[in-house]
Amino acid sequence: MRRPRILILFALILLLGAVAAYFLLSGGGSEPQEVQPTPEFASDVVFVAIAAQDIARGADIPEDGIVMSRMPANMVVETMISGPDEEGIRARVIGKIARQDIGRGVPVTEAMLTDQTGDLLAGGSDASLSIPPGYTAIAVPMSRLTGVAYAVQGGDVVDVLITLMFVDIDADFQSLLPNFVTAITAPGGTEEFPAPSLTGQVAPVTIEEEGGGGGDHFPLGKIVEEERTGQPFHVIPQEDQRPRIVTQRLVDSARVLHVGTFPLDGVQTAQPTPPPEEGVGAPPPEGQTVQTPAQKPDIITLIVTPQDALALNWAMKVGAHMTFTLRAPNDSEATETTSVTLQYLIDNYNVTIPTKLPYQLEPRVDELVTPKLSNDQSPQPPQ
Repeated sequence: MRRPRILILFALILLLGAVAAYFLLSGGGSEPQEVQPTPEFASDVVFVAIAAQDIARGADIPEDGIVMSRMPANMVVETMISGPDEEGIRARVIGKIARQDIGRGVPVTEAMLTDQTGDLLAGGSDASLSIPPGYTAIAVPMSRLTGVAYAVQGGDVVDVLITLMFVDIDADFQSLLPNFVTAITAPGGTEEFPAPSLTGQVAPVTIEEEGGGGGDHFPLGKIVEEERTGQPFHVIPQEDQRPRIVTQRLVDSARVLHVGTFPLDGVQTAQPTPPPEEGVGAPPPEGQTVQTPAQKPDIITLIVTPQDALALNWAMKVGAHMTFTLRAPNDSEATETTSVTLQYLIDNYNVTIPTKLPYQLEPRVDELVTPKLSNDQSPQPPQ
């Protein structure tokens, strides 16, 4: 009984071993896969010229100045020097002249190369990179008072106020009124065309009331009549016209590009040294440094539209007074402004016209007194 069981168990082991050997030799029942050879380069990969070293502007591209890099064709920009032929790309680059500085590792483009030494690109300024398209930069004079006490810095937003003075002029002569007038008389003449006379062209003018502005202007002064006696008087001004002053906002929300003079590359600006005073001039004690006062900026560069640049240029050329007011960084609200004149101040700010009194200040005050600020005085050298 025991021997048949052993035979049966041995037969099952042989059967299982045969089945396992079959699957191992046949690859698990699947067909053997054919190994495809890997292509050396895919059809959608091209060569791109890359700078192998830093190439200076105006230098010839040397043999070892570029290397070839393989890139997918869909990642190559049209301006890059690329193609499937490595030797053809090298022939397009080697021996050409760099129009600009080319850094190591930068893909070479057609715009970077030229055949003529005169066709070089300037490096350009960093300031121009801060100007948005459609805008331009213009420099305008600035002082401590007009520049918000030097609080304005690059990147701020300012408004530009302008103050002008107006006078009456002769439209034909473009000269200040009143004109000088000479009476013209000529001998002879006829009844139809008599000799010209100034007397026949003057009409008397009557003053209606004290301070009234009624009446026509005489070419040089004006003719008025005394109300009680009817005596005519020829009134001539005792001084030139007083200009009429007006202030208005000229530019709204101008971006500040820079305050002060831009530094020049490779140029050191010499600062004037004040002459030493009497008894002063000895070197400072050891370990003590002398502080040099910072140079005050006298110019500001604004980013504005081309039309605003024309307006600012005109204002500078005619000597108009300009003031800069500082705005909040995110303030983009456009507000309407009204021109300010003497009449506007009187009407809107409750300005009272002074009464003529039988007494006055002594000494006589003909001009406003401007306080003298200590910071405006010339700095004294350290003792």
